Amino acid sequence: MSIDYTFVVQIALFVALWVVLKRLWFDPALRVIRETARSEGAVREARAIQAEAERLRAEHAAALDQAKGEAQSEMQEILRQAEAEQQRLISEARADAQRTLTDVRAQVAEEVASARLGLRDSAGEIARIVAQKILGRPA
Repeated sequence: MSIDYTFVVQIALFVALWVVLKRLWFDPALRVIRETARSEGAVREARAIQAEAERLRAEHAAALDQAKGEAQSEMQEILRQAEAEQQRLISEARADAQRTLTDVRAQVAEEVASARLGLRDSAGEIARIVAQKILGRPA
């Protein structure tokens, strides 16, 4: 096989076509392929992040529900304790009032009895003075 100028021209045309196609077709196509692959990776990553965010939101909602339940239980327990304390204080106040009432009644009864005795003792004296005044003479 002999090499003539047509072979050299074909090689030159091939190289020129290769350079033109590389710049106008291959490089942009490779860039698009790389961008597509990178976009697909970003989409996969975004989906993974979205799934993680959804999982975290669900965990947060569950933790919030649990905290609300615990707070509700604690509040009910505090209310039960407050009601029990209120009942205890009311019972103590009633008992104190009953004791005070009993003491006052006893004291009033003693004072009434004492006043009656005093009146009985002085009734004779008062009758003598009234009779003396009415009759006008010493008795």
